Amino acid sequence: MSILGGYKEFRERLKSVRLWSVMAITLGILVIVALWGVNQYKGKANYHNYLTNMWHRAFFDMVGYVQNIQALLSKAEVSGDDRQRAVLYTEVWRNAFAAQENLSQLPIENNVALEKTAKYLTQVGDLSFSLSKQLMSGKKETLPQKQQLKKLRAYADKLSNNLNELAIEISQGRLRWGEVRVVGTSRFRRIAQNVTSSRMLAVEAGFKDYPTLIYDGPFSDHISRQTPKGLPEKLVNKEQAKKIALDFLNLERADIVNYLGLSGDRIKIYTFEIIPDRKIRDRTITIAISKKGGKIIWMIDNRASSSPKIGVAKAKENAKKFLIEKGFANMIDTFYLKQDNTALINYIYQQNGVKIYPDMVKVRVALDTGQIVGFDATAYYMSHTSRKIPEPAISEKQARGLISKNFDVQSVSLAIIPLDSGKEVFTYEFLGKYDGKYFADYINAITGKEENILEIIKDPNGILSM
Repeated sequence: MSILGGYKEFRERLKSVRLWSVMAITLGILVIVALWGVNQYKGKANYHNYLTNMWHRAFFDMVGYVQNIQALLSKAEVSGDDRQRAVLYTEVWRNAFAAQENLSQLPIENNVALEKTAKYLTQVGDLSFSLSKQLMSGKKETLPQKQQLKKLRAYADKLSNNLNELAIEISQGRLRWGEVRVVGTSRFRRIAQNVTSSRMLAVEAGFKDYPTLIYDGPFSDHISRQTPKGLPEKLVNKEQAKKIALDFLNLERADIVNYLGLSGDRIKIYTFEIIPDRKIRDRTITIAISKKGGKIIWMIDNRASSSPKIGVAKAKENAKKFLIEKGFANMIDTFYLKQDNTALINYIYQQNGVKIYPDMVKVRVALDTGQIVGFDATAYYMSHTSRKIPEPAISEKQARGLISKNFDVQSVSLAIIPLDSGKEVFTYEFLGKYDGKYFADYINAITGKEENILEIIKDPNGILSM
């Protein structure tokens, strides 16, 4: 073979090697992309299953709680024993609270669709709790209250029947929660709208003629129509609310931000579901921002907390630092509760040394890392304002003379407290012990009337008031 011929053969071989190399690299890339796609699909499928199971549990738990409300109200109607009815009303309150909590977890687009249902659950629970306290103080239900309870029981019947029909459809696979969720493709979105309008609104339809409740509870209609006092007037749009949410969480960006809609009664809120890192799919942060003023109303970080590594004192330190960073000055901690490896701490505002109990913020701290995993400023923004606090008309000594001599007073301070009617009163707060138990006795600082007595429960899991 000549030199020229050898060179041509070598060049052809080189071309062939290059071709095979390109083909091999291309094939390798395709394999990697395919594996990545399969991995992504599996990840989405797992997450979808996780959410579906969670919604399934929340829905069926809610159905059970509503059935309990229906049965308990029926028993209360036929019971002639005051003490027994007080117990039944307390159980109605607990079940209504649990039902509402589960209702809020359902994947209903913007949750506005079920606003009346949520309101019903809140009011039936609140009225029942008020009646329980009323009976315990020796006062029977009035005729209008009995008539109101009868109406509420009738609505419980209707709600229970509608939810049972829905439960059957879900059990038979005709309605899948995975299709209700507004995520992903436009197909999902169309299905979600159809399901929401055709089935979930059927539940809400039973409340079209839901009556106005006339009572003095904190969730009565005239109270629920109160406007928030602590929100700035300026309105924010959805995009501004999204940025406010990310800033609050100290996130420059998040892998997934789902807008859940505009909802709320007294405070209109934009709600977002945020997944900071798509690799950690079981960590979701849900956050609500007020349309008026653009303030964070509440936030829940659902990350699981492991065994506690810090105590309550450190948790309070972290929560106080967090509140200062978020612009909540002059807050003091009051009660707390340890639960599920977290500490829920209540903070109230203090103005010129006077405790302002209505202006309350709740902060939940994970006891493994000290991270803030929950925040609720609803009460604060509903009531916070700069108050004109008068001078007490009676002295501390005079107020002290109005409480039981057997009450061992350990501390005294001035406090503004809320009444069940929603009004506020200016009081002396006496904290102390009686017969081995802790109490807070509130004496009106203007009239001398005893406004309230709370028992303070102290145990290894926290300090609570009753």
